[in-house]
Amino acid sequence: MLEHEINAAWSERDLEKSLDLLRVVLKLNPRSISTRLLIGRVHGVRYEYDQALDWFDEAVELAPRHDRAATLIRAGMMARYFFDPTVAETLFEDAIAESATAPAKLALAEHLIRIRKTEQARDLVDDILASPHRSPEAAFLWCRLNEDRFAECETRLRSLMSYATDELKAKAGYQLAKILDQAGDYDGAMSALFAAKDVLMPARDLIVQNRANVHARQNDIAEGLSAAKHRQWLEQSAELGDPVRLALLGGHPRSGTTLLEQILDSHPDIVSAEESENFDIFAFSPLVRMLPPSSPLLDVMDSRTPGDLVTSRRSYLDAMDRCIGEPVGDRLLVDKNPSLTSLVPAFSRIFPETKFIAMIRDPRDVVISCYMQSFVPVSSVNGNYLTLKDTAHEYRKVMGVWMEAAGKLEIEKLEIRYEDMVEDLEAHARKALGFLGVDWSESVMEYDRHAREKVVRSPTAVAVTEKVHRRAKARWKNYEKHLEPVIETLAPCLKALGYD
Repeated sequence: MLEHEINAAWSERDLEKSLDLLRVVLKLNPRSISTRLLIGRVHGVRYEYDQALDWFDEAVELAPRHDRAATLIRAGMMARYFFDPTVAETLFEDAIAESATAPAKLALAEHLIRIRKTEQARDLVDDILASPHRSPEAAFLWCRLNEDRFAECETRLRSLMSYATDELKAKAGYQLAKILDQAGDYDGAMSALFAAKDVLMPARDLIVQNRANVHARQNDIAEGLSAAKHRQWLEQSAELGDPVRLALLGGHPRSGTTLLEQILDSHPDIVSAEESENFDIFAFSPLVRMLPPSSPLLDVMDSRTPGDLVTSRRSYLDAMDRCIGEPVGDRLLVDKNPSLTSLVPAFSRIFPETKFIAMIRDPRDVVISCYMQSFVPVSSVNGNYLTLKDTAHEYRKVMGVWMEAAGKLEIEKLEIRYEDMVEDLEAHARKALGFLGVDWSESVMEYDRHAREKVVRSPTAVAVTEKVHRRAKARWKNYEKHLEPVIETLAPCLKALGYD
């Protein structure tokens, strides 16, 4: 019963309730290692890293000597989702110091690849492969680190797809599709994707249904919110305290949001938070939990008092300070998060002073890019990219909310087309900064160097460390015959956005 309540609280992002329930479990079982790890995870999501590490240390101390490295790896796996990647890196390094086993080295190597410390990762992978024990996971990571060695990668990846675990088969399939795409073998890339996704398909039905329920609620607030009601909300803005300098950078995933975010973050008067859960956890979800789960979101947001909204504002801004690791102060805060595109009306309710920037890209390119991106294991969002039909439907739902909101709400908004931005980066950087009320700075044109000096959480982390290029424009044409069955689904968006 308690386990069910803990899972429910975690899925609702109710961190305080999660901690309270875990403390109850700890009283019932004072020597529980798993409970201490879970408590550490909650503190880490709240950016309380010292407390998280204290709980992880307690778990390790309680573990038998032979199991300490494995416990450190479990802690590191939880910490991979913390905003500060050094926490997981430290835990994996401690696991290697405790016992220099292949699992510990693999965990650290995979994390280092994610944060672009590729040379350290390469040393670890080479060390594992030099041992007499066969390691399919190390063979896979070798392929990620040596994509330019096409023939060797293809051989290893096809071999992995024939005998590895289901999860590794899927990863290998995605990686094979990536290198085949780069080599111009587009039919081969699609075949590899089909094989990868076939392994993951058992999770699809439940994920798609749950996502449909989420979309239904989010669409209701966008469709039901009238211009008159939004003006009524805006009239309450004087009761919310001093306005803050805030912008939401959204659009559908894979539309160029990471590129623009890095450009903006290079400006000395701007600080960005990339794909944090702060709005959901600290601002939005607490308001939703005040009413029954079946309550329409429009009614939920409409019934919130100025006092409720002020509390959400403070919690969100405090979380952003902790997330960034320093006070935002007088700088402009850019919350780059495509997942919040469907919550633009709610964001505007809590922060009516927000400026909204939406990155727009050819829907066909977005669908292909999302479909080809490796997401293993699947989650509540990327599980909707297992078929092209689901991917197209997801795009239409997300961007449908934006187009609905942008058309009727009195919000400050700017749309920037990815295709135009890569053709004239400076002009569109100036356009974005002007919209945000920020003076021009030459520093934004060095965004690639800036990106190399920080952790980029997006899957496009490597791409934004390069100078802008046009390789991703009209990429969909390489897969035109595969996209034909979903063009009808995308047709309204293609027309509305001017891509038909």
